[in-house]
Amino acid sequence: MVGGFVARSGKSGALLLLGLAVSVAVFFCPRATTLCSAEGKGPVSETQTPNLALSNDYIKIFVNMDDDAMGRFAVDTTGGDPENPKDDSKPLIYGRPKPWTSYTTVRIDDKTYCFGGPTEKRAGASADYGKCLKPPHIDNGNAIAATWGFGDIEVTQRLRPVRSVTSGLFDTVEIRYIVANNGTSSHEVGLRIVLDTMLGSNDGAPLRVGETAVTTDTVYEGKAVPDFWQAFDSLGNPEVTSQGTLRGGGATPPDKVFMTNWGSLADGAWDFHFQPGRDFTREGEYELDSAVALFWDPRPLGPGEEREYVTLYGLGGISIAKGTISIGVTSPAEVVRGKGQPSSFPVICYVENAGDAEAYKVKVSIQLPEGLSLVEGQSRDRQLGNLPGGATSQVVWNIEPWAQPGTTLTYTVKVTAENVEDNQVERTVKILAPARLWARLSGPATLGIKDERYHPSPFKVTGTIKNVGDAPAYGLKATILPDQGLAPALREKPAKLLGSLEPGEECNVTWQLVPAGGKGDFKYKMKVESPSAEPSTSAGTIGVPELVPKVRVIPDSGTVKAGEFFSVDIMATNIAGFKSSDISVSYDPRFLEAVSVSRGTLFVENGRLSKWDEGVIDNSKGVIKGIRGEVTSPLSAWGTLCTVNFRAKAPGVSNIWLARLQLRDGRGVEIVPTVVDGKIGVEK
Repeated sequence: MVGGFVARSGKSGALLLLGLAVSVAVFFCPRATTLCSAEGKGPVSETQTPNLALSNDYIKIFVNMDDDAMGRFAVDTTGGDPENPKDDSKPLIYGRPKPWTSYTTVRIDDKTYCFGGPTEKRAGASADYGKCLKPPHIDNGNAIAATWGFGDIEVTQRLRPVRSVTSGLFDTVEIRYIVANNGTSSHEVGLRIVLDTMLGSNDGAPLRVGETAVTTDTVYEGKAVPDFWQAFDSLGNPEVTSQGTLRGGGATPPDKVFMTNWGSLADGAWDFHFQPGRDFTREGEYELDSAVALFWDPRPLGPGEEREYVTLYGLGGISIAKGTISIGVTSPAEVVRGKGQPSSFPVICYVENAGDAEAYKVKVSIQLPEGLSLVEGQSRDRQLGNLPGGATSQVVWNIEPWAQPGTTLTYTVKVTAENVEDNQVERTVKILAPARLWARLSGPATLGIKDERYHPSPFKVTGTIKNVGDAPAYGLKATILPDQGLAPALREKPAKLLGSLEPGEECNVTWQLVPAGGKGDFKYKMKVESPSAEPSTSAGTIGVPELVPKVRVIPDSGTVKAGEFFSVDIMATNIAGFKSSDISVSYDPRFLEAVSVSRGTLFVENGRLSKWDEGVIDNSKGVIKGIRGEVTSPLSAWGTLCTVNFRAKAPGVSNIWLARLQLRDGRGVEIVPTVVDGKIGVEK
């Protein structure tokens, strides 16, 4: 199948995406007889199945919610191209009534897993699957997201309408995968996306790359991977025109792009049968069925790291002039001038002889205004020779922009032939200044202390990022950089991937931080980066008070009755470098009687008992001597040294205090904390 992945701007509605009317629905497909079997794409019986959908005036993204193949997606047009009434309500990715043929696989340490729920159908029937962590759901009102786990690796699929690079409209779907390593060791991770594309009812239209109409098994690798590919059935009378964008618009260029038949890709979850020169006839069957596979090769993903893979798929923005010789021209609708931006952009011209007779000595020429020029070594005139009736040819020019940002320029492409009337088409391109990032970081001015701990801890800091430039900012990453004395909280990722921001759009990102030792004013900084913008930073400061090391005597009650039993904890808090303790506890024997001494929580390490001596009780003198303990390795002590169990003897008030307190660190140096004694009242 051949097709495009799309989404466009609406004019009204409750959910707005950058001025785009978006509707969200869970809809149920009627009972159908057109689903594909596991062997191929023949009819099978199918019960009513739910899909989760997100749509606008131009396209609808829908995701399978059934137990079989949950998470797989497809795309239809709604209104499609406003200039083409023939492309309304047509499939761009095969998927009616529920998607299953397009699928994504994750390669982890030489093992391949399918993203989403398992299926018994042909595409992924024998593959391995992970665990659903978050089923498909509407995310932030403008995307459909889902998350699956594969051991340490967590993968999130996020689908949303975005602006096309060639039409300038929201007629494209961003297919985004965020891969996170939540483990403690590195893993080799790669990704493959298979798109079972379709142009309405056409499964066999050529895939057009540069000056080539691809109709047989073909691969593009490395620098040969094109900026985009397009497909259409007829230039003069197109039903649907589609485009896959591989570079630009926030796409992360794949390492390899395969154009082949769907059957081969369905049968191989990673490696598959590829035969250069073979046509797109579905493997094992007799119908043309083209598909595209994008590969990002496995590479190391460290503990706590995230990586994203993005591709775009939608309607193709082609300016068409119909005639005996029809001509269509495509190029980016907007070109960004600035650091890190491409120095040139492609203009692709399609020429179709719509007549029956051969056209002689066909020539196309490009006429550029001031502000645009051909890359050196190219000719403005291209000779196509004779063009038979019904045939299509295509040429590419690479253009350098040098006009100032804010300029809109129009160029013309003209086609001539000896025996056919001339034709021409005009197309505009707008020159933009780059994206520019503004960042602000906010958080509490100071921390408090509550129950001998910092409060709040962890504490939250929030970064606000806004694109104040003229062009979209893609591939945003925000990183928190705390000074010594602060650290990310447990399981907090310092670097976070944020997707893209349109001009004027802003987003928030939060981190949880904790004090990491010491007192004073500590700084933290947020760095925001994008491949399409200069980095931006913002900083904040928080005051951290001193946590005084203390040992406190804490009865479990303020008063008891004579004859009752109660407990007293000897609690150590914020004792840095603690290694051992030797204490004696005193009390008034007229009112209290010590019964027993229990091991403190500090002397149970990872389920193992440390050195411990409960000491000797002398109720005649009201003292317990020689309560000792020693941990295996020095630690920051926050727990009990021991618990003393008492019986109340007679009415009165007894102080409970430490007659001896000796704490030492790992070097044997004595630690001197603040001591807080306790007392208990005994009633009749």
